[in-house]
Amino acid sequence: MTVMHRVRRKMNPTTVFYLNLSFIISLVIVAIYLGIYLRNNRLLKDSVKQQAQSYFDLIVRVRGWNAAYGGIYVEKKSGVESNPYLRGLGINPDVIARDGTVFTLRNHAVMIKEISDIFSEHSGVKFHMTNSKLINKDNAPDAFEQDALRQFEKGEAECLSIENEASGPIFRYMAPLRFEKSCQACHVKPEKISRDLGGGISISIPFKNVARDLELNRLAIIGLSLLTLVLLLGSAFLILNQLESKIDAAQDALREASITDELTGLRNRRFLMSRLEEEIMRSRRDSSSLGFLMMDLDHFKGINDSCGHPFGDLVLSTVAKGISGMLREYDIAARYGGEEFAVVASMSSKQELAALAERIRQNIEKLHIQDKNVCMRVTTSIGVAALEEDDTSETLLKRADQALYQAKDEGRNRTVML
Repeated sequence: MTVMHRVRRKMNPTTVFYLNLSFIISLVIVAIYLGIYLRNNRLLKDSVKQQAQSYFDLIVRVRGWNAAYGGIYVEKKSGVESNPYLRGLGINPDVIARDGTVFTLRNHAVMIKEISDIFSEHSGVKFHMTNSKLINKDNAPDAFEQDALRQFEKGEAECLSIENEASGPIFRYMAPLRFEKSCQACHVKPEKISRDLGGGISISIPFKNVARDLELNRLAIIGLSLLTLVLLLGSAFLILNQLESKIDAAQDALREASITDELTGLRNRRFLMSRLEEEIMRSRRDSSSLGFLMMDLDHFKGINDSCGHPFGDLVLSTVAKGISGMLREYDIAARYGGEEFAVVASMSSKQELAALAERIRQNIEKLHIQDKNVCMRVTTSIGVAALEEDDTSETLLKRADQALYQAKDEGRNRTVML
């Protein structure tokens, strides 16, 4: 037998049930809140992913618009530099208007870089066009982008990751660009790139606020799950505690009913015989005296026949109260059967035992028992036996019964001791 089994055997069944119930409730609560936590996390991350996809779609559309016009020209003011890579491709990026104003060509790559700078300054979001076959070294892919490009060539539609940087966590998203005819203006050697892929655009979005929301979500879920567990387990404990109290009360009532005579309220015969054995052992252990009183109501059959059984029941219950009123708290009175009663009493001598029996007899004789139509007195005959050295419960009971019969034979309403 395992230690757990031994522990369970020693536990109260209600405690075992509560522990099992607590375990099941805990599993259910953890499963529910874990599901909520994971779903909320996924929704938060999906919202950032959708934001990145929206940026990507915007860049692709702006890139397409730029490429459709072969690039756009901007006035070459202070701080505006011409694209040197266009000159390397044999394209003169600058034009001079009739009034002498110089305009320089902004192809889609430069335009996207400048838009990225604006977004980065405003919200921290960055865009980066890159390709494994470089024309512009500024477009060199980092580790995430290199891995994404490899995944694109294997057929992946998008790649994403969360990276930790000095400024905080960053959400990285990248999707592929397709090589189009408009790309040939800059990519004059298309054999250097894939026939299908024109590199990709990566989106970097600050993830600090989302990470904070995820942490708050985690703490809220933990707090709610603990609160729910405390409330449920506390409620279950209170309910089970009340249920256990009611069960204990019901068991006590059943136990009391099993050892009590319903009519008289005295102990029943089974309880009397059980306690008699215990009292005999105690008496011999303590070297104290013990007596047994057997009593029978005189002419009780005639009372039932003349006055009816309801009045007979009234007689029995009244006599039982009369007997109980003469005893000490630790004496035992019982209805032995029918109109017979018995008492187990611890006395210091046979004389005290006989005196107790006589007081009980006299008290019963003085009782006025009445209902609406009948009023009468009853008497009782009592047989008394004191525990001897070689007595058992059977021999003690037999001697008390013999004494009772002798009292009957001698005229009733008397006490006889053997």
